[in-house]
Amino acid sequence: MKRGILLLIALVVVALWCFPAMGQATGQEDRLKALEDKIQALQNELEEVKKEAVQAKEAAEVTKETFQGKKVTPAYSFWKNDFFLSTEDEEFWMKIRGNLHFDTKFYGGNSANPTAFDIRRVRMDFQGMWYDYIYFRIQAEFADSPYIRNAWVDYKFRDWLHLRGGQMKPPFSTSWWTTDNNVNFMERGGGKPIYSGFDRGWWIWGDVLDNTLAWNISTWTGTGTEKDDPKGDINDYKDWVARLFYSPFKNQDDSVVQGLHLCVEGSLGKQTGRTKAFEGQGKGYSAAIRDDKYWTWVDGLTDETIDSRDRWGAELHYILGPLSMSSEYLVCKYSDIEYVADGGKVSADGNIVSWSTWVAYFLTGEQKRVSNFGWKYPSPKNDFDPVHFDGTGAWEVLARYTSTKTSKALFQRGILDGADRVDEYTLGLSWTWNPLIRWQFNYVHLSGRGILTGWVDKNNSNDPGTKRVDHEDMFGIRMIFKF
Repeated sequence: MKRGILLLIALVVVALWCFPAMGQATGQEDRLKALEDKIQALQNELEEVKKEAVQAKEAAEVTKETFQGKKVTPAYSFWKNDFFLSTEDEEFWMKIRGNLHFDTKFYGGNSANPTAFDIRRVRMDFQGMWYDYIYFRIQAEFADSPYIRNAWVDYKFRDWLHLRGGQMKPPFSTSWWTTDNNVNFMERGGGKPIYSGFDRGWWIWGDVLDNTLAWNISTWTGTGTEKDDPKGDINDYKDWVARLFYSPFKNQDDSVVQGLHLCVEGSLGKQTGRTKAFEGQGKGYSAAIRDDKYWTWVDGLTDETIDSRDRWGAELHYILGPLSMSSEYLVCKYSDIEYVADGGKVSADGNIVSWSTWVAYFLTGEQKRVSNFGWKYPSPKNDFDPVHFDGTGAWEVLARYTSTKTSKALFQRGILDGADRVDEYTLGLSWTWNPLIRWQFNYVHLSGRGILTGWVDKNNSNDPGTKRVDHEDMFGIRMIFKF
């Protein structure tokens, strides 16, 4: 009996010992099978990758043979706040860009201007470089009356010698030369004819003295764009414009005077009479508020002639971290404006003088840049994402004062009509979401006797009409969208 019990116990112990081992062996076999399956899958995937690599190599050879056969160079496309097309060596590139400026404007109760939603600018812009020394720009404006705005080619023979020809802004006034995507306020503090507008001509310029001095000498029609005078000019006289932009401490890093910039400029221009761009019918002086005119040219004068229109200016600019300041003193001088009235010949000389000063400060620490070609806005240190409400963007507060004085003799002799002095005060807030989107908020106050508000449209009987006022107030919002 005892033997039977002992034998039974022995059998139980052996069973308990062997059965787990058998289960473990079965588990190992399963894991081994799974590992083999994974290896096989990886081998299959590797074979597919090899096939794709061979196909890609064959396609590349075909592409290379095609390019070589046609003697062309492939171009690459990429995005860097603009859409670029470029060869691999970057000797040929072009960027395709554009911008939309959409304004909302509210006026005080004494103004004839209505509350307005206005597409201020819609532009397409093509800029590029060929052969590492030929630069070009073609820009079209589609808002209001479409026209070609910039159309020029620049040959960079040396850093100190460029030749540029075509239609563009003559080198006069840093404020005017600042591109519209980079202006501080919705409108500039000055206007034509103090600013030289757009014109057609030849311009030589360069950077010297270790890139601290930019020099400019140029000649222009003096009559405006191809749209203003399609045949090229109205007489043999030409405008001559010269400018020096000096940054004496530009290369002194960490100096408090590194951001000091000085500029002097001038132009000389003979003419025989009014030009469509500057003194034509309905033309006047507009600044700060686009819909207003400080004064207008009197139309219908008999046998009117203008002997010359000259300009000169001096500028001071300063940047220290997030703080930037600028002051421009600009003068436009008209000589021997004559016309025939009932009492005989009337003659007058006169000046238009603009002194404009602004100061700006980035609350978020960004810093502007300025050069011979105007001011540049920085990208935000931290972009603002309105979808997830993340980041701050770049916040900037600004203020500007501009005094514009025009010789009283031009009003007394019946040549101009309006305000001989206008003082402009503008407060601004700028919020840049990212390199492509910026919002401007402006409050503008104008003070001057005879400011013309509103307009008359001969083709629209429902226009707001005009009204001359002693002061004007506007609150404006602009969306700047770049693409």
